[in-house]
Amino acid sequence: MVGLTGCGEEAKPAAQLLQERTCFGVFTRDDLAPFLGDGDDVRVSGASDAELTAARRGVTCTVAAGSNYFQASATRQPLGQSFFWNRETIHPAADPLALGDDAIVYNVGARALVNCRGGTDEFGLEVHVSGDVDKMKPEERRPLFAKLVAKLLDAAKQQSKCRV
Repeated sequence: MVGLTGCGEEAKPAAQLLQERTCFGVFTRDDLAPFLGDGDDVRVSGASDAELTAARRGVTCTVAAGSNYFQASATRQPLGQSFFWNRETIHPAADPLALGDDAIVYNVGARALVNCRGGTDEFGLEVHVSGDVDKMKPEERRPLFAKLVAKLLDAAKQQSKCRV
């Protein structure tokens, strides 16, 4: 099927082409719509779930529509070995979030870290979301990233059997 643009047709939100839930089953079409703009070509790549184990230490999901994108990732690491978040290089400065053991939100993304007790070990669970913000109002960015990183953290904790 070929879609034509122009000719009086109104552009449709690219997110309408997504399954109802995507990226580890966490995010809805409405969650991702602000990042994707309009269009008829959406690509999703990455893992279908965020279950992390000692053998499966990281997952990433990318949703792209043309040059617009959204990305989410989760990583399991030994306690005390989280990625270094160089807050000094983030401009304007990141804001703290009340999630887990350490969390920040900034204009193009958000990160959160929680220390977990699993079935047989302890580990750090780190999640990150980022995306194309060109079509968003500046005052909408940080609240949206904060909401999405919280959703991802909750799902990754549940799927990875993380107890805090």
